[in-house]
Amino acid sequence: MSTGAGTGRATARTKVLVTGAGSGIGEGIAMVLAERGWQVAVNDIDGDAAARVANRLGGVSVPGDVGADPAGIVNRAATLLGGLDALVNNAGIHRRAPLASVTPEQLDDVYRVNLRAVVLASQAALAHFAVHGSGSIVNLSSIAAVTPQMDVGMYTAAKAGVSAFTQQASVEWGALGVRVNAVAPGMTRTAMAEAVYADPVLHERRRGMVPVGRIGTPRDIGTAVAFLLSTDASYVSGQTLVVDGGFTQTLIGLLPHPGAASS
Repeated sequence: MSTGAGTGRATARTKVLVTGAGSGIGEGIAMVLAERGWQVAVNDIDGDAAARVANRLGGVSVPGDVGADPAGIVNRAATLLGGLDALVNNAGIHRRAPLASVTPEQLDDVYRVNLRAVVLASQAALAHFAVHGSGSIVNLSSIAAVTPQMDVGMYTAAKAGVSAFTQQASVEWGALGVRVNAVAPGMTRTAMAEAVYADPVLHERRRGMVPVGRIGTPRDIGTAVAFLLSTDASYVSGQTLVVDGGFTQTLIGLLPHPGAASS
């Protein structure tokens, strides 16, 4: 990618589609990339939200359900931008349920958006990358891919699939000049999670479990994505970058240990 060294900033030929960017982490990614000079196509199933974010950052809006028409969304974005240099597969959904009671419909919903769309959108992007012989894809995985939660249905399995797809695509598409990486966010304060973080007790308990001492923001995820898209990461491919303030490294500390019972 033609981005400036050391900053993840973009030159004239840096056009990117961010899916699910009408709010939350996707919006944060889109805003960081726009601030660094990228021409951004904002996709969201909520057309009004996509237009709002696109207008704010001076980008273009590509409304639509990426689970239903991933290739069409990629192609429309490329048309509106006049080409495509990068793709950020951010869109994702939850269908919470105990694993034993996940329905076929819930399974299909989660895989359709969280994994199938990632694969098909990435395939569609390859044709546009081929125009100039290079491209970069960043997929949004999750710490849930390696630290499963109770009662999240097929979300964990789908995100693990995203990380595995990232590795395989990096191997198969490297010769085409395409790098493929993933970002796995940890606890991140978004509107969707605000009910948790608006509770000061829960917020403090969660914050206290993060070694860096705070809950992540969408901008934290955006800057990690910007790095992976930049030439600073030109020799990085097939990696899942965990952005969680060190949280996943603390889990063994939750195990009972000698003296814990009396403390």
